[in-house]
Amino acid sequence: MEQYQKRFEEVNERLRLYSKWTDRKTRAEHYLKEEKTKLERLKSIVEKESKDVEQLEKLSFTNLFYTVVGRKLEKMEKEQQELLQAQLKYDEAKMTINDLEKEITEIDKILLPLGQPEKEYEQLLQEKKTLILSQDSLANEQIASLLEKEAKLTSQDNEYDEAIAAGENGLQALNVAISSLESASGWSTWDMFGGGMISTAIKHSHLDDAQSHIHDAQRALRHFEEELRDINAYTDFKIKVEGFLTFADYFFDGFIVDWMVHGKINDSLKQTTDMKRSIRKLLTTLESQRAALQKLIQDNQAERIRLIEEA
Repeated sequence: MEQYQKRFEEVNERLRLYSKWTDRKTRAEHYLKEEKTKLERLKSIVEKESKDVEQLEKLSFTNLFYTVVGRKLEKMEKEQQELLQAQLKYDEAKMTINDLEKEITEIDKILLPLGQPEKEYEQLLQEKKTLILSQDSLANEQIASLLEKEAKLTSQDNEYDEAIAAGENGLQALNVAISSLESASGWSTWDMFGGGMISTAIKHSHLDDAQSHIHDAQRALRHFEEELRDINAYTDFKIKVEGFLTFADYFFDGFIVDWMVHGKINDSLKQTTDMKRSIRKLLTTLESQRAALQKLIQDNQAERIRLIEEA
């Protein structure tokens, strides 16, 4: 019966990965469709407000910002705010579409070598059933059941490893974004008190940095949310999935008024640190659930060893 243990673990793991990445691909294709629809909507807004439509693809957010409002932040009109918000979200949607297209290609590469684990798993179950019937032993049946359970629990433990790693990546990305925003905050304050051309140039650079880092954080949070969905789908535990997919949109909505009108980024910084706090809380929950799962694996192994020794 022991010879089935590694085979169960191997097939169970491939079955988990096959189900996980098949579902992930379906969701990625759905997100991609949504982002393309969003991109077209935002493009129409920017085109409507921009005088030179031909320059749309070449126009970075920071160039648009200084073209539209220069350094007279306090005089920004509502229409200008909406244009800048649309441009930020337009850039974010383009980057997200690029990310998703690459991810779908990578998922196809992951799925290809996994074969047909569902058929292999059913075949292995049939082999186990035949062996148990031929030996007609209650102990063998119990051991076989424990081996199957252990393989499933081990796959669930792997799921937690992946979710926790994704959450830690999200924390790291948020830390980089927070550091960038804190740096930008200092230059923004100096600019308000007449920092001059040097301050304006550095602030211009921080606009690009903040936009890039928030996108990186959004991508990491999207991956973390995917892993949390996998926890709910493939383990016996449940965890609340937050709305991480909208983090960048909400951030950029407040970013315009917070920094570019008021001249500071306190609210945007708080929003990012609040998200970091939420990720830390979720990671604590995941660690606790993984510990409970690993205790189940240990208990299962101990019971299996006891049955083998007493057989």
